Amino acid sequence: MSRSKSFASIVLVILLANLSVAYAQEASPSDEQVKARLAFITGALDAGQSRAKTWWYGWIAGYSAGAVTMGVLAGAHWNDTELVGGIPVRDRGFAEDMLVGSATFALGVAGLLIDPFVPATAARKLRPLPETTSMERVEKLRRAEELLRQCARREKDGRSLKTHLMNVGVNAAAGVVTAAAFKRPWTDGLITFVTGEAVSLLTIFSQPMRATRDLKKYEAGDLGNSGVSTPARTWSLGVWPGGLSFRLQF
Repeated sequence: MSRSKSFASIVLVILLANLSVAYAQEASPSDEQVKARLAFITGALDAGQSRAKTWWYGWIAGYSAGAVTMGVLAGAHWNDTELVGGIPVRDRGFAEDMLVGSATFALGVAGLLIDPFVPATAARKLRPLPETTSMERVEKLRRAEELLRQCARREKDGRSLKTHLMNVGVNAAAGVVTAAAFKRPWTDGLITFVTGEAVSLLTIFSQPMRATRDLKKYEAGDLGNSGVSTPARTWSLGVWPGGLSFRLQF
C-alpha cells in the first residue's frame, strides 16, 4: 500500500513538473516571434500616425481659429444698432451668435488637449526604446502592446456614447444660452444647437479608427507577412516507462 502511494506521488510530481515546464516554454514567445510582433506593432503605429496627427492637430487648429475669429467678431459687433421706426436700437444678434460659437469652439479645444489623441504620438514614444538584445526587445514589445491598446481605447472613447452625450450637452447648453440668456426666439436656440451638433458629429466620425483594427488583427495573430500566428491551444498526454507526461501548448 505504501509503495502504491509512493509511486502515485512520484507520478503526480512528474506530471506537475512536466506541466509547469511545458507552460513556461510555450508562454514565452521566441525571439523571432518577439521580433515579428514588434515589427507588426511598430509598423501599425507608424502607418497610423500621419492621419491621426492630421485629425488631432487639424481640429485643434480649426477650433482655435474659430474661437478666436468668432470672439473678435463678437467684440467688433457688440454695439451694432439698427433703425426701428427711425430710432437706433441695439442689434446684438450676430455678436451673441459669435460669442456663443467662440465659447463652444474653445471648449472643443480644451477637450482635445485634456484628452490627447494617443495614436498621434504613440509611434514617437515607442521609437527611441532600444531593441539590440532579446531582453530589450521583450520589454519594447510589452510597451508596444500597451501603446497599441491605449490607441485603440482612445479611438473607441472618441466614438463612444459618452462622447456623443457630452457633445449634445454642450450644444444644448449653447442653444439654451442663445434663447434664454439673450432672450432670443427658441428657433435661434435650435439653430445654434443643430449647427454645433453638426460640427461635433463631423469631428467624431472623421476620427481615425486604424489602431482598433490593428489591435484586432494582432490579438488574432494576423501579422501579415511576418509568418507568426497565434497557435491554437492543444494538450497531449504521454506515457513512458515509470511515469506520465502532460503537455499543454498555447
